[in-house]
Amino acid sequence: MGKNVTIYDVAREAGVSLATVSRVINGSNVVKPNTRERVMEAIQRLDFKPNQIARGLATSKTTTIAIVFPQSLFAHVKDMIGGIGDTSRRLDYNVSIYTTDEIGDGNPIETVIEKVVKSRADGVILFNNEEIEQEIQLVNKYKIPSVVIGSRVSSEYMGSIFIDAKKIAYDIVDEYLSKGKKDIVFVSPKQNLIRTEDLILGIEEAYQKHSMTFDKDKQILPTSTHYEKSYPQFLEYFKNHKHDLVFSGYDKEAVAVVNAAIDNGIQVPGDMEVIGMMDTSYALICRPALTSIHVPVYDMGALAVRLLTKILNEEEIDAREVPVQHLLMPRGTTK
Repeated sequence: MGKNVTIYDVAREAGVSLATVSRVINGSNVVKPNTRERVMEAIQRLDFKPNQIARGLATSKTTTIAIVFPQSLFAHVKDMIGGIGDTSRRLDYNVSIYTTDEIGDGNPIETVIEKVVKSRADGVILFNNEEIEQEIQLVNKYKIPSVVIGSRVSSEYMGSIFIDAKKIAYDIVDEYLSKGKKDIVFVSPKQNLIRTEDLILGIEEAYQKHSMTFDKDKQILPTSTHYEKSYPQFLEYFKNHKHDLVFSGYDKEAVAVVNAAIDNGIQVPGDMEVIGMMDTSYALICRPALTSIHVPVYDMGALAVRLLTKILNEEEIDAREVPVQHLLMPRGTTK
């Protein structure tokens, strides 16, 4: 069995982190005696043969960080990958990118995480997406140090960089309801860096504050992440619908709303206001320019790497769940 046993198997068997196993293998003095004993027992039990990579984990300078995300999320995460890449380079870390596909045979998530494990990445950065719960379970199972961007979560080996999506949605909707604009719909994209459930919770709480009910069946419009599918859907929808405000979970879907509304003779923002989210280049390309929530995605990537290095080096960590600030950027689609 020895040949296929990895340092991850030893860490799992001994109930310790990867860094601890590599320190034991490298003869470091900082491991507590009883922990060292547990690791040595696991090594013998599994017939583990430390290879050069395992030996190098604690001593070599080059550390590898794996990034895992669905392909359809690429437009959302490209700036974030910039933040991850720049910070990793400064810290002399290598970055490997793994993409999961929504459509595929078997279970692509498990396959991808297994690939990450086999590649012996030192840590993983995950992005919030539809499969995030399962990804979190898998990286926890293998005890891989990791950081999740866009979901508030933490454990012994895990931290997160997140945005308070509930507050964003609550503040926007509360303001519109206070002005007497009650007819609000939420456009829910399929994949999102920000938890759609939290945005919906915020909208519901704002309605409750004003003693009203948010009807999820009628006031949520699910849509595709692909413009060529969402635009025809909205073109049809706005033939006989008009709202005070359309709030979209992502800019690209908001642009499809703006274009479809205008093509149906609805004035934006005169007859209907539209707000997007993430403040991407889509917001600036849109005519009129799209009002959007600015989320500092580049910084979130940089912060994720810094937090991951602290977890990897077992440094003192002030907070494993790190919030970032958002900002409303008013433009031409709101009054």
